[in-house]
Amino acid sequence: MQTRVPGEWSARRIRLNATTLEEAKAEMAKIREKKGGPEGLPKTGLRPTFADYVKKYLEFQKAARDKKPRTIAREEHSLVHWSAEMGNIRLDKITKPLIIAVLKKRLASGIKRRTANIDLIVLRNVLKEAREAELFAHMPTDGLKSRKVKAPERPLLSPAEFDELCKAAVECGKNHVQVLDYLRLLAYSGARRDEALGLKWSDVNFEQRFLRIGADNSAKNSEARYVDFNGELQAHLKNMAARRAPDSDWLFPSPQRGKTDKPAKTFRDSFSEARKRAKLGWVSFHDLRHYFASMAVMSGIDFRTVAEWLGHQDREALLCKVYSHLLPEHRQRMAQKLVWKRGREAPRQHVPYGACSGSRRARFPIDTERER
Repeated sequence: MQTRVPGEWSARRIRLNATTLEEAKAEMAKIREKKGGPEGLPKTGLRPTFADYVKKYLEFQKAARDKKPRTIAREEHSLVHWSAEMGNIRLDKITKPLIIAVLKKRLASGIKRRTANIDLIVLRNVLKEAREAELFAHMPTDGLKSRKVKAPERPLLSPAEFDELCKAAVECGKNHVQVLDYLRLLAYSGARRDEALGLKWSDVNFEQRFLRIGADNSAKNSEARYVDFNGELQAHLKNMAARRAPDSDWLFPSPQRGKTDKPAKTFRDSFSEARKRAKLGWVSFHDLRHYFASMAVMSGIDFRTVAEWLGHQDREALLCKVYSHLLPEHRQRMAQKLVWKRGREAPRQHVPYGACSGSRRARFPIDTERER
């Protein structure tokens, strides 16, 4: 007997004790009547294939909106590769050796270790939900560790280089004013690329002198944070407010918004052109966040405050590890402040060579006055 139940991945198959078609139909009717419909039929243990489950997983994520669209898109990109390698395998048949083999194949194809680690995280997310649905008992990813990744050391953008980047931005395209405002806001506030695009004038508080970032759920940890005004940030925001578009609530409204008020999507093309003109091809939007953090540290601001401005949940840990690469001039100035203070040393008692064979007090004589 084979029957499909709404909401289940595959058909249920139940063995019947019948020798003819009529007997089989009669037995089927008895089973349905006894169990109270198809929902009461016994499960056969058949599990969906990985590719089928991935489709349902992505549909649920897009409908639930528990994750940001960019995160779902990244997961979908990763799951394409997993489905290509083991899409026809049922969930309860996926094993750790199979996963390791797929990862090694991906690494051999030339992907970076960081990409392989992200792929493993995405796979673990899918399998975790499948386990919660009781589609299998044990996670095949248990015991799999991410590969060590050494973050490349990036040069720190200097104030002179930042000025050159701003000068080059003025020469790029029709929206060069917006591009310049955008770059300076990133450098003076430490905002991420998408966080800055999502800022509204309601997030700017000139009376209490702070900028609220991430109120639209664009922050990486989905929590809003507050960046207190520094001199450059306050002056820049006042300058922007004086030139504010009267028909928009956004700091960076879309030039093609028409009658609909919407923010700009990206300044990537104009930024790429500015980098070429300034001969700073290595600079990214995120380097301006590094620039803000490093300038704050070199200004003597404590790590805890800077971490709160950046929105780091682990406080000073990530800041010390990633953002504290400082300019050589600052390190040299700090070295000049290092002072060696030497106190008065007590005269040391001379111990003959042969005296070291006795007790501990004989081997290491201690001043009795200091000991008391």
